[in-house]
Amino acid sequence: MGNRSFFIGGILLFFLLLLWGGCRKEMGGDELARVNEVSISIQDFNRMADRQPLEAKMRLLTEKAQRDFFENYVISRELLLQEAKKKGIDKNPEMRLKIEDLRRAMIIDALLDEMLRGKNEVSEPEILEYYEKNANRFTEPKEVKIRQIVVSSETALKEVMKKLAAGERFETLAATYNPDQLRGEGGSLGYIRRGQLAPVFAPFEETAFSLKNKGDISDVVRSPHGYHLIQLEDKRGSTLRPLGQVKDTIRAFLQAKKRQDAYLEYVRMLKSEAKIAVNEGLWAKEFKAEERPTEEPPKDKKK
Repeated sequence: MGNRSFFIGGILLFFLLLLWGGCRKEMGGDELARVNEVSISIQDFNRMADRQPLEAKMRLLTEKAQRDFFENYVISRELLLQEAKKKGIDKNPEMRLKIEDLRRAMIIDALLDEMLRGKNEVSEPEILEYYEKNANRFTEPKEVKIRQIVVSSETALKEVMKKLAAGERFETLAATYNPDQLRGEGGSLGYIRRGQLAPVFAPFEETAFSLKNKGDISDVVRSPHGYHLIQLEDKRGSTLRPLGQVKDTIRAFLQAKKRQDAYLEYVRMLKSEAKIAVNEGLWAKEFKAEERPTEEPPKDKKK
């Protein structure tokens, strides 16, 4: 009897071990990780890495950086998703609407990418034609006379912005907040020309020449030296910027315009081929304000 019990117990143990082993399957050749019961393949990892912005991709050039991304983004993301599902967040009606809106937007974007592909190509002659016909858009002062306020912290920047909004003079604030070597004459830099500043100050220069009227103050400009505000004091002369300096700007503008025109034409075509019915009665009931006749003031009655 004892041997029989031992034999039966051995069989049960064998099947339990077999079952446990079945639940703990070895990872497949392309299975990179398993988070609880969810498998993450090497293809999944590569897709997530490829979808990162260019700046983030440039940081994934070493094995250590890839491992950090894997553990701190891929695995963390999967754990958070599983936890959200446990709590039923994915079943929340508001969340389901957001997901559906996002799904529709992605499908529409994919359609437009397919249908508008190649419709925004811009040729060199088109760029030249636009440049010649719109020369006034690329004509600017030969020189601009500017002042600047430059601070090194967001705290100081907020103080300056607040005081400017309250009416304090730009040059007074420049003399107060600028570093010692830039406080003279209320932060005046005198007249500057295109290309006079170091390349690192290209955004500063672009902003200075974009100011239109004397006294105009720019938005905040960042540079290695901190946060800059620029005020236009004067401008003199005029010059047409060379085509080479503005070609990329013209190309981007024409590409956007061509894509927008192609999009509008495509939508017009879809509308012309579709059967669209609008419940005007419901529209009027829900959205149109009731039109009431204007009441005239009562006229004096003659006695």
